[in-house]
Amino acid sequence: MILDVYEAVTSRRAVRGFTDRPVPREVLERVLSAAAWAPSGSNLQPWHAYVLTGEPLVELKKRAGERVAACGAWDEREYEMYPSALQSPYHERRSAFGKERYSALGITRDDWEARQRAASDNWQCFGAPAALFCYIDRDLGRPQWADVGMY
Repeated sequence: MILDVYEAVTSRRAVRGFTDRPVPREVLERVLSAAAWAPSGSNLQPWHAYVLTGEPLVELKKRAGERVAACGAWDEREYEMYPSALQSPYHERRSAFGKERYSALGITRDDWEARQRAASDNWQCFGAPAALFCYIDRDLGRPQWADVGMY
């Protein structure tokens, strides 16, 4: 099957609900092999990818679920995900996304407990049968973060 780049980009979507059907190893290898063609400054290829399936993934989800259920303090963030004062139009886009996502789940803005439960789905990988984690060495900088993003 040949897919043109424009079609691939415009048909992209975020998925937050998966079947439990296993992903064949060959498919995972093919995806990672294709990703390795991503550009990187001076060809550093700074990414490290880890794939979890089967029992290791079940164990990770179990531990994450236990930690979320314990309602303990979260680890201090090493890096902020968003600027503390998110400016326009980004603030509005983020708010619109949150409203759309939680509305689709039947969760009202003031139902903090339901919102937390929905957020904890992240730690369950939204039910996916495979999880890919990308890492970068701590001594590399933001340009290499962009390389990992393209990967």
